[in-house]
Amino acid sequence: MGITGRITIFTLIFLLVGFQGAWGQSEHTAKLIEGAKKEGEVIVYGTMSLEAANLLHARFREKYPYVDVKLNRLGSGKFVPRVLAEVRANKYLADILQTNSLSLHFLKKDGFLTNYLSPEDRFYPKQFKDQGYWTTTNMNVHVLAYNTKLIARDKAPRSYDDLLNPAWKGKLLIDASEQWGALMFQIMGKERAQRYMRELVRQNIVLRRESSAMRAQLIAAGEAPMDIDSTLGPVDDLKKRGAPIDWIALSPVPVVTSAHAIAYRPPHPNAARLYLDFMLSREGQKAVLDTRRQVARTDLFNEQEAIKNLDLVPLDPLAGSNMEYYAKLIKEIFQQ
Repeated sequence: MGITGRITIFTLIFLLVGFQGAWGQSEHTAKLIEGAKKEGEVIVYGTMSLEAANLLHARFREKYPYVDVKLNRLGSGKFVPRVLAEVRANKYLADILQTNSLSLHFLKKDGFLTNYLSPEDRFYPKQFKDQGYWTTTNMNVHVLAYNTKLIARDKAPRSYDDLLNPAWKGKLLIDASEQWGALMFQIMGKERAQRYMRELVRQNIVLRRESSAMRAQLIAAGEAPMDIDSTLGPVDDLKKRGAPIDWIALSPVPVVTSAHAIAYRPPHPNAARLYLDFMLSREGQKAVLDTRRQVARTDLFNEQEAIKNLDLVPLDPLAGSNMEYYAKLIKEIFQQ
């Protein structure tokens, strides 16, 4: 048999396998739709902003108008206690849980999530999911934010060590959260991270406990030249509106992820799976991009010009069990 004949046979086999995979996923979705129509609703417990949630749920309803989305929005500090209290009281009220990956890892470890491997899961790198339990649906990319009137871009720091240059003494701002501490430990290792934090203190770094969005406004207003642990979204928003602010990613780039998961014993299991499939799909993730957040789906990386070439390092969910240690250490170092 000639090479052309072999290619034709291999091509046919490939097409048949591809059609079978597509048909299988289609059949999977059809069964979920049939069940979801009978259930009529999906109940979401989430910590994302109301604005973002409303946009995502509107897109979901456009595609599946027969499934009503009921959102129970909770603060991040109340999310896990609420879920634990309900399950321990044998109240299974939530279908979908949406919050940071640290919290979902904790809930998974204690058996409060349902295992479900979405057909969309294959589009996510392994470091952005706990296969079959939760998958990243948006992420905060941590960057250095600086005031462009006070610092020229070609003079701005380009590495973590650059921040220790005496030229930046008294010009740095940070929240210094335990989450930031965990990220530094993960990137640098324990000994170097502790040494680095103590050296930052000698730079007369200013502590501000406001949100990342508020700190970005402080930088744009010129109250400090630099925030060394800002997040890309708020900075980019201000920059696009003409504010004198810009950002630089220090490599490796820390990332904190938020994810969706199916709750333990969801009251509407088909609607829950249909909802999760949508949120992880290309269509759903493009909707997330419209909320001015970044996504981890591989076939959308090249559509995110700001981050497509960055060395992203997501916070290890296992760090959640050490947050008290990081909080204590940071208090000891930065508030001495």
